[in-house]
Amino acid sequence: MEKGMTVFQDVFRRADKNDDNCLSLEEFKSYFGDGILTADELEELFNKIDTHNTNNIDVGELCEYFSAHLGPFKEIFGGVEDMSVFVSSALQQTSQVYPDKSFDDQFTVRVLLKEVSGQLSSLMRNIDAASDHMEREAMTDRAPISQVAIIEPVVSSSAGWVARRARRQLSTQTSVPADGISSLTSEVNRLACLLTRLEQKVKINPVDEEIVSDESKANLAFLVSRKFTAIDEKDKDFRSNLRTYVDAAGKVDGCTTVSVRAFAGTSHYVIYEIWGTEEDWKTHFASNASKTFRRENVDLLDRPEQLTSMAIPAKWIMTQD
Repeated sequence: MEKGMTVFQDVFRRADKNDDNCLSLEEFKSYFGDGILTADELEELFNKIDTHNTNNIDVGELCEYFSAHLGPFKEIFGGVEDMSVFVSSALQQTSQVYPDKSFDDQFTVRVLLKEVSGQLSSLMRNIDAASDHMEREAMTDRAPISQVAIIEPVVSSSAGWVARRARRQLSTQTSVPADGISSLTSEVNRLACLLTRLEQKVKINPVDEEIVSDESKANLAFLVSRKFTAIDEKDKDFRSNLRTYVDAAGKVDGCTTVSVRAFAGTSHYVIYEIWGTEEDWKTHFASNASKTFRRENVDLLDRPEQLTSMAIPAKWIMTQD
């Protein structure tokens, strides 16, 4: 097999959600949809890769397609393949001998690992910057499209008094060590954010009838519903990803609110999200937070997520102060 193709074997494995050794059109769209290509364009690409004309893509067809288009990335994917082997070998050897090393040798190992991590992170920043730039240009050059997206909430600081009061009490009334206080404070901050979301949750205020003279000028918000079904044994990991994603989403502009509904006794979740405009939603879909959330969920979901969306009158939405 050509050097570097093990990477795309792994891509195929992650995209093949039902483990039947072939990618359906739905699985292909779910994994490779980037918010830039339309559904029709994704289907056209799917048919191009499906050289056997079976309405499915096997691992050989996927590898053959990307192998023919690697260009300057050929050496990179070969290097990634080698790097994976080198890192695995180094970590395995280190784990066996590290406990018996002297303190200075252990220090050296830690420095080396930190430096490896720093070098790889630096490369990742360059790659992410180039990727983001290309995606922004593509989204600017193309007409608006409808695509699956990730939506995140805005978290304000109106409940900050909870955290401040708790911190004062911890500092004066407890003998918990400083690191313990830090951990407890983190939990208090999370509680404060939860209270904020409860206090400022969005209410829908529909009217029985509304007459708009010009539909194109109507002030509309964008409502999205996303359904997830996690693999039972990976439900905890999915919840962790969801929590991390939601916690980070408070910094995102354009998101009015987000609510998560979990169904007792199941691994089913529904996220309801409201964005100021459809463009806000599309822009966020191309962000690093959105891409990371999608990428990390590939191995955690039992089936591709289901998404529905619609525009609603913005005047229906009231933020409770």
